[in-house]
Amino acid sequence: MNLNGTSHRLEVQAFLILERVPGSKEFRVSVLLHADGQFIGKTSLGTAAEGQEILLSLRWDKPKQRFVATSQAAGNEPVLSFIPFSSPDACRLPFSPDSRWRVAASRN
Repeated sequence: MNLNGTSHRLEVQAFLILERVPGSKEFRVSVLLHADGQFIGKTSLGTAAEGQEILLSLRWDKPKQRFVATSQAAGNEPVLSFIPFSSPDACRLPFSPDSRWRVAASRN
């Protein structure tokens, strides 16, 4: 990342959050992103049953300036979720911390 003519290496941490759905054997799956001491965003990736294997991925979409989180359980369509990100020198986040952008991959 290049800010004001200087190079800045941004360290981003991703945290996987599993929250049990009350009265169920399912878990809500979410990803929380943190960078340079700031909360970037949190997004939901749907639910997973207890014991179910799911494949999770996170990548940076440079042209659209956002993180793309993907979740896919065996036999199900992947779920994509987007977390926009502005440069660290921005005054404030361009979205609410609870904002969620989620779309089924089959709709893209």
